[in-house]
Amino acid sequence: MARIYARSAFALAEQQGAAESLQEELEELVKQLDKEPALENFLSSPLVEIGERRQMLDRLFAGQMSEILLDTLQVMNRKGRSGLVRALAEAYRQEFEERTGRITVTVRTAVALSESLRQHLLEATSRFTGREASLMETVDETLIGGMILLVGDQKIDSSVAKELRQLEARFLDRASMESRKDETYFVGSSSE
Repeated sequence: MARIYARSAFALAEQQGAAESLQEELEELVKQLDKEPALENFLSSPLVEIGERRQMLDRLFAGQMSEILLDTLQVMNRKGRSGLVRALAEAYRQEFEERTGRITVTVRTAVALSESLRQHLLEATSRFTGREASLMETVDETLIGGMILLVGDQKIDSSVAKELRQLEARFLDRASMESRKDETYFVGSSSE
């Protein structure tokens, strides 16, 4: 459902030369929802009447965001879908990237990327995808080392944590095989 709203908003923004700025506005709106969970609850609550939500959207955002985005939020509100703001932002990002030949690559690392590694990743992912790549970086210390890349629907996991999980699985498999051999030996020995 959010994809329909995203396509409509993109078409309007593209006509006005504002497709990229609308993308940035949606990113900022999602950050605002992260900071203010009460706002997201208000937008998605079935207990809030459509008229009340319409007035609040105007009070909060008129003059603070583009008319395209505010109008999109108002249409979603009228249709009872104002709780889909995050889905709208994601669908718009995908539409924007498809139409502009760009792609966002999500990278999770145990420590922050150095500038040279960041540039290398941008170049490599741009070559790999054939699109202009941008990185969305997250530090996740549980990875211990290495990184996890999400490029479209592909996941590339070269983290130390993954290697340790695989090593643990191999040890458990080996231990299981060894215990079955011992069990066979004892079963065979007792029958003699």
